Amino acid sequence: MSSVNSSSTSRDRLAKQRGIPTKCDCGEAVSRFTSKTIKNLGRLFHCCPLGSQKDKTHLFKWTDKSVIEEIEDFQDLFDVLLVDISEFQKSVRAGEAMMKRPESRIEEIEDAIAHCEEKTSECIRELKSIKAFFVCCLMMVFMYHTYA
Repeated sequence: MSSVNSSSTSRDRLAKQRGIPTKCDCGEAVSRFTSKTIKNLGRLFHCCPLGSQKDKTHLFKWTDKSVIEEIEDFQDLFDVLLVDISEFQKSVRAGEAMMKRPESRIEEIEDAIAHCEEKTSECIRELKSIKAFFVCCLMMVFMYHTYA
């Protein structure tokens, strides 16, 4: 009874291998062959060099089924990558938006600085005019006290 269980367990493990196999459960590297039987003439298969299609303890798998599994698995991976790319693109857009905020703030600050520089220049001109007027007034007061 234990030999039946081990045989069925071995078949279960072999059945769970998806895609193109590379190793048999026995550890042997799997090879690809072409069927020469009338029923499957020219059909490719992978099998353990130590086994056969009838020997369920070693790997035997038709290549066309393996390729279909590979494509299905690739499609699943591709779908996951599409979601990842979409999430990445959202992150990039959010990052770009965050980067634009400081840029616009920098532009606002630069405009404010330019405005302050203009006002400072105006203030300096007005102070020079007031200074000249004050000096003129002082001269007049001095001359009035001197000649009066």
